[in-house]
Amino acid sequence: MNKRVLARAGALLGAAVLSAGLLVVVGAPAQAASLGEVTLSQTSGSVTTTPIFTSATSPKCPTGFGENANLRIGRPGGPYSNLAVALGGGGFDEAPVTISPNRSFSTAIGGAPAAGEWWVVMECYSLTEGRNVDEFRTSIQVTGSTWRVPVAENTTTSLVVNPASPVSQGTEVALTATVAPATATGTVEFRRGSSVLGTAPVSGGSATFATTALPVGTFALSAAFTPADATAYKPSTSTATSFQITAAQGAITAPVEIVTDIAPGAFSLAVASPTTSLTGGTVGGTATGALPAATVTDLRGTNVGWTLTGQLEDFTLAANTIANSKLSWTPSAAKTSGSGAVTAGAGADLGDTRTLCTAASGSSAGVFTCGADLKLSIPDDVPPGEYSATLTLTLA
Repeated sequence: MNKRVLARAGALLGAAVLSAGLLVVVGAPAQAASLGEVTLSQTSGSVTTTPIFTSATSPKCPTGFGENANLRIGRPGGPYSNLAVALGGGGFDEAPVTISPNRSFSTAIGGAPAAGEWWVVMECYSLTEGRNVDEFRTSIQVTGSTWRVPVAENTTTSLVVNPASPVSQGTEVALTATVAPATATGTVEFRRGSSVLGTAPVSGGSATFATTALPVGTFALSAAFTPADATAYKPSTSTATSFQITAAQGAITAPVEIVTDIAPGAFSLAVASPTTSLTGGTVGGTATGALPAATVTDLRGTNVGWTLTGQLEDFTLAANTIANSKLSWTPSAAKTSGSGAVTAGAGADLGDTRTLCTAASGSSAGVFTCGADLKLSIPDDVPPGEYSATLTLTLA
């Protein structure tokens, strides 16, 4: 479905502003979304161990859905099988919920689980409305007869350069990177300052690159490891090694100073689409969707930091309204390019100005993408129909 909305972009006192329309049609039920993570007492184990783990804990259930809670396991999106006896007695929307399984992974699903991704989910129930359409969930990976939560392991990278500095220009210089743990696989990028000299695969915990093309001068050599499996290992970079190349014997050198004037680049905000739709909405239920991707470009050269915020109006349909606080978002953020870093804002309702993403002073340069999952809680006393609201994004 399409809905006409207005989008505007510009600069206001150093702030870039974009408005995006949000549309929800109150109708069919919503699909399950994640309410957050389930924290497991162990991060790995055997699929045949009873119980699969000692306990699982989730945040408190949504208000009104605290009558019962159940811990289950299955392929992403279901169907799910019970890992424990369901909890009863109510009060599970007042405090975090902990359930202790009483069976193994294999027993729960009636056989050996296939390799790949599975979900451990915590479900919440209302006495009158049944199971909440959304759930708490944590992803686990099955390999052979074991399962594990895909938590990346730290790595370290060190660099040795042979022969020792200084050497004359044209001498072959070998750079050897050692990556620990030795089980980590991937590639190493060898650098001279910020320039890339070359790359080499990691084999048996090491990677080597040799060159005769280092120029005359003193500079920093380093090695940066990129894992082949980012869910298993984290990247790491070696400490920089100072290295000097001298002019070849008998060579005559003459210095030439090179000067360039660098102008500041863009500081801008762009949104992939001026409108988005929330789907699955029913009176008294929820509607879900996603914010169109917002791209922040900071090439000013100042590295002073920035923050992208959102302010939402109330949803309206003629004289009917749904308060802006009924819409909540779960922001996400990623770096597209550059030297900076971006942090997603906290999940929150949009009853006030909220942060979508931010980059701190000293690490804000580059191009970044920010987005959010959206969830609208629809009151049980609003007439059905097509409601719309405008979300204004402000970059400053």
